[in-house]
Amino acid sequence: MSEVATEGTAPVSRRSPRVSNLAAVARAAGVDTSTVSRVLRSDPAVRVRPETRARILATAENLGYAPNLIARSLATRKTMTLGLIIPSAANVVYEEIIRGAEAAAREAGYVLLLSESTDLGAVDSAYRELVLGGRVDGLLIASGTSHDSLPQLLRERAENCLVLNRRIRGPIPSIIEDDEGGMARGVEKLISLGHTRIACLAGPADVDTAARRLAGFRQAMRTAELPVHRGYVQRAPFDEAGGHDSMLRLLKLPHPPTAVAVSSLVAATGALAACHSAGFAVPDDVSVIAFHDAKVAQYLTPSLSTIWMPLFELGEAATRQLVDMINGRSIPALRRLQDPKPRVIERASTAPPRELAPARV
Repeated sequence: MSEVATEGTAPVSRRSPRVSNLAAVARAAGVDTSTVSRVLRSDPAVRVRPETRARILATAENLGYAPNLIARSLATRKTMTLGLIIPSAANVVYEEIIRGAEAAAREAGYVLLLSESTDLGAVDSAYRELVLGGRVDGLLIASGTSHDSLPQLLRERAENCLVLNRRIRGPIPSIIEDDEGGMARGVEKLISLGHTRIACLAGPADVDTAARRLAGFRQAMRTAELPVHRGYVQRAPFDEAGGHDSMLRLLKLPHPPTAVAVSSLVAATGALAACHSAGFAVPDDVSVIAFHDAKVAQYLTPSLSTIWMPLFELGEAATRQLVDMINGRSIPALRRLQDPKPRVIERASTAPPRELAPARV
C-alpha cells in the first residue's frame, strides 16, 4: 500500500477513510454529490428511493465519511449549531427533552448547545448573543412565564426562535404537550380508585404549564361531578421545597384530602417527605400521583405513581420544527403534540382510600 507523508507528520494511507469526501461517497454509491449531501444531512425535501438512501448511508459508513463542518458552514453560512435554554439542568424532567432535542439535532447535522436560565431577561440576552451574534442558527426556549412577551427580543427580530413546552404572548411559535389531558388522566385514575376528596399542588400561577395542568385537574373533577374543596388547590414553585410546604398546608386542613395530584415530579418528592414528617402514611392515609415520569420515581419510598408524558418526542419535534424554520419552511404558530398519548404509570404511592381499602389480615 502506497503512503504519503509530510515532515513532522505520521504516514497517512491514500486509502484511509479519513480522506473520504462527498465526491468519493457519490462515486461509490453511483449518485450525484448533491444527493449524497442532502441524504446525509437528512434534508426532508430530498426525494430518493429507500434503497438508494440505504446505499448512500452504507457507502458513507464503509468509507468512514465524516462531514467537514467548517466547509459546510462556509458554504451555507450556517454554524450548524442550535441552542436550547432550560430553566434548570437539575430538574430530571428535562433529561428526556434534552435527549430528544439532541437526537433530532444530530440527525439534521446540527450540534446542540445547552444553556440554563430561569430569567427571561437572561433569555433575551442569550438570543442576542447566540442568534444575533451568529453563534447558533436557532434557539429553543423552554423557560418563561405566561406573561412573558420577550419585548426586547421581538423588537429586534424573532426569527429562528421557538418556545418549547410553554405558550407566551407574541408571534414566536410554540410547541407544547397535552398537559390538560395528562393531568386529567392522573385525576381519573385517583377517582377510579374511589377517591372523592382530591387536591392539587398546582405550581406557580404565572407559569403556562401549571395553568394548563390545573385546568386538566378541574376538568376531570367537573366531569366526575366532584367538588374541589376550599384549600384543595395549593400553588407553589416546581421544586422540592414548594412541594413540601404546600403538601403540609393540605395536611393541616380540618378535612385533608385522601389523594393529591402534584403538577411536578420534583415537587412530588418534597410532598412525599412532607407526608412522612407529618405522620401521614402514603398511600394508606393519602395517595400521591405526580405529573411527568423519570427513573427516580421508582426508587422513592414509596415508589411514586406518575403521569408519563412524551418528553423525548417533544424535544425531538421542537428541534425538527426549528430546523424547518432555519431552512425557510413555514411552521404553525402553536402545535400541540398529541401522539404518543399521556399515560398513568401505577406504583406504590396510589391505592384506594382507607375506607374502601380491603381489610388487612
